[in-house]
Amino acid sequence: MDKPSFLFLLILAGVAIIFAYEAFWPVFIPSAGFMVPPATGFVDALALSAFFILCVSLIIGPVAVLWPKAGLSLIGPRRAVGLAAFVFSLLHAFLAIGLLYGFNVGILFGDFSLMAGAAALLVLLALTLTSSDWATHKLGAKNWKRMQYFNYLAFVLSLAHFIGNGQGIPNLHGIPKNIHVVALLLLLLGLLTVLLQVVGFLERHQRRTNEPKSAAAPALPDEKKEHEHA
Repeated sequence: MDKPSFLFLLILAGVAIIFAYEAFWPVFIPSAGFMVPPATGFVDALALSAFFILCVSLIIGPVAVLWPKAGLSLIGPRRAVGLAAFVFSLLHAFLAIGLLYGFNVGILFGDFSLMAGAAALLVLLALTLTSSDWATHKLGAKNWKRMQYFNYLAFVLSLAHFIGNGQGIPNLHGIPKNIHVVALLLLLLGLLTVLLQVVGFLERHQRRTNEPKSAAAPALPDEKKEHEHA
């Protein structure tokens, strides 16, 4: 099995585990006196899947820099992974607003975590619209590369939404009685994503520092491969 196929199989397995766990994780809300309805579990599963896929898409870059032999072949499919993150995010947002808030869009402006989630979706939408070959050609390689930096903004906003609005994880509301194991693992994955981004950035900086000043800086593995698919 080639590495891109393994990547998509890994994502599929992760999403399946998230949905299975969400289906069998009963959450009781003492103040309300009822179990969380299935609709809420489905909405949460979409949210967790979107965050999981977004983390995977951002981890590919540092992996390609730190371990080129293992990660270089994953750069090509990264665009499809990012698109999947947007699709899951869009489904989550649409069902959350419809099933949980009765299409009351105004509620977004009363909660920071909800505003962060909405902003993350808009950023992912912009990235999706500019991910096609046509858009890449019109923007040019440099402008397209700059546009991709908004992936980090989408991740930060998604992480803020996850921490502020996630169920079963330690957050601003305290430590819940019912820990959501998968959500907690995804939170750790988010922190690992941040760590890998920092390490990858330092590695790129170190390589550029060690290059002779008179020599033109060659494209890093992830950058070169991205341009080949542009």
